[in-house]
Amino acid sequence: VGKIVERAVKSLGNHGVSVDREYWLREAEAAEKNDPPALAVCREIVRVTVGAGVEEEDMKRTWKADAAECEKRGSTHTARAILAHACGAFPAKKGLWVLAAKLEKSVGDSAAMDALLKRAVVHCPRAEILWLMAAKERWLCGDVPGARDVLEEAFVVNPDSEDIWLAAFKLEFENREPERARALLAKIRARGGASERVWMKSAIVEREVGDVEEERRMLAEGLEKFPTAWKMWLMLGQLEEVQGDADAARTAYTKGCRRCHDAIPLWTAAATLEQRSGFPAKARAILEQARTRNPKNEWLWLPAARQE
Repeated sequence: VGKIVERAVKSLGNHGVSVDREYWLREAEAAEKNDPPALAVCREIVRVTVGAGVEEEDMKRTWKADAAECEKRGSTHTARAILAHACGAFPAKKGLWVLAAKLEKSVGDSAAMDALLKRAVVHCPRAEILWLMAAKERWLCGDVPGARDVLEEAFVVNPDSEDIWLAAFKLEFENREPERARALLAKIRARGGASERVWMKSAIVEREVGDVEEERRMLAEGLEKFPTAWKMWLMLGQLEEVQGDADAARTAYTKGCRRCHDAIPLWTAAATLEQRSGFPAKARAILEQARTRNPKNEWLWLPAARQE
């Protein structure tokens, strides 16, 4: 089929007829929509004609637009062929692989998406998003061991990628493997430079397994490194409340509000603690202070109304 299309285009050129790529792409779409679909013809028309008259510096932009238009018209296979050609011409451009993978996802072809992403990470091994897409797709298909394998391969070429480490953590945590999740987070922390997210997730794991002391330690160490991480102050206050230590919870909320004065959940948690403890005047004072610090925040008025 490809040779026939090539000869047709060559013959037209020899007779002074310029290749109208828009015409040929419409023919590719028509071949796709034949009954039965002529998918091989569709692919070959695209391969031979999609680059006709397009300058090299315009190819990626033009082909992305072509694929998007075909997809809008329901010509999925034509769009797939265009993106496959683009990925072949520019294999190191991760954006093209991402578009191609999203197309396969949109049509529900998990096997094709998996195969495409396997090729993509060979050409773009440093593109974290491609590894993450591949792992997530396997996970969504119920292949947890396969998702682990993908992430282990990703670690080899991206050993310092926190996003990949956290994806591995999420995989284990959500599949009820807390010890695996713990071990992964411990490795990230041991490498140094762990972000606020890592410390917060470390505390969440300990909360999940019921290790109060370790949860408290994770929050304390995390807050030492990230004193403006309001969510961790909130978690610490909630931990102390659950443990029945109102004074410790009050201290956590107070410190958090001082460092993160625009964190409305912290202010409301502090006020709610005082209200529950039988100190409505303190609760009212906290909310007044919060409104002074955040005069344009409408959410602070509702808890204030409830105090009255």
